[in-house]
Amino acid sequence: MTTVRNATLSAPGADLYYEVRGEGPLLLISESGEGDARRSIDLVGRLATDHTVVTYDRRGLSRSTRTDPTVPITIARHADDVHRLLTELTDGPATVLGLSLGAVIGLHLAVEHPDPPLTLIAHEPVAPGCCRPPNAPTTNANSPPSSSSARAGDRTRPSGKWHGSSASTSPPGTRNPA
Repeated sequence: MTTVRNATLSAPGADLYYEVRGEGPLLLISESGEGDARRSIDLVGRLATDHTVVTYDRRGLSRSTRTDPTVPITIARHADDVHRLLTELTDGPATVLGLSLGAVIGLHLAVEHPDPPLTLIAHEPVAPGCCRPPNAPTTNANSPPSSSSARAGDRTRPSGKWHGSSASTSPPGTRNPA
């Protein structure tokens, strides 16, 4: 069984709870939705055999407490929190495994905080508006396509649920495993 080291890191407006397991290259897991430091405990146990695995509770969740409720909770703030954790725990490169909301946090982290060097594994980021083609009109993914963008096989049509959403509808020409 892997030894668990837990600690708290102070950040503007919050005290961030985190856990560290294992030895080796640093791997931080940023969980989805309501996931806290113990959400993927089985996965962490397997990864900790050859990695230093860091899990944490996002601000305001579980054991990470808000110390100043006037500090807003945003994706940018979550990315800053992850950057603080990485800076606290390593001088060198790190890998971040982001799951769903954690993947969106990781994408923001990679853009806004390129140091230390980061490898991001973004698993199922929930970011419906981030991947629209340039100049594409903003539409609701559930609305019918406009006549000008509804050509068969048009992979850039803004109405395609597969385009920039986490819905299970696949792009034209691919199979939907569901």
